[in-house]
Amino acid sequence: MSLTLPEGYSVRAATPVDAPIIAVQRGQMFVEMGGMTPQEAGAQRGLWTDWLAQALAAGDYAGFVIENAGEIVGGVGMMFLPKIPTTKDPALHKAHILNMSVSPQHRRRGLAGALMRSALQEARQRGLRSVSLNAAPMGKGLYERLGFVESTSPEMRLMLEGGA
Repeated sequence: MSLTLPEGYSVRAATPVDAPIIAVQRGQMFVEMGGMTPQEAGAQRGLWTDWLAQALAAGDYAGFVIENAGEIVGGVGMMFLPKIPTTKDPALHKAHILNMSVSPQHRRRGLAGALMRSALQEARQRGLRSVSLNAAPMGKGLYERLGFVESTSPEMRLMLEGGA
């Protein structure tokens, strides 16, 4: 997969100034997947914006956006999570991709692939060897073409009430 984009599109690294639009895209992603109503996503926007701006500034989150005619039409992000090194993977962090979004009118042009390749290139440049994501049905084919496979992790989850 090449980094070639259709004419008029460009990819760049996200900055803290982009946090509000990334938060909007995150909400749209959850609404499209049926995980939130537009009202629920809107209620989270301020919280997401604040977190994204701080994480982008600190380098705990790397984001990439695609622009067309000066407008951000897509984006992807990557968090860097600490992990215990192993002989197979001596890195001290792993990457987790999230917030993949391309505006509906700009889809089917290879933009999501370009965003993913940008994120994976960033992970490689940081010396990371492990990248995970939670695949929405719409993106699963792309992720598989990039080499992602279903995890065999026996992860279980417990949501604690009223955590302090």
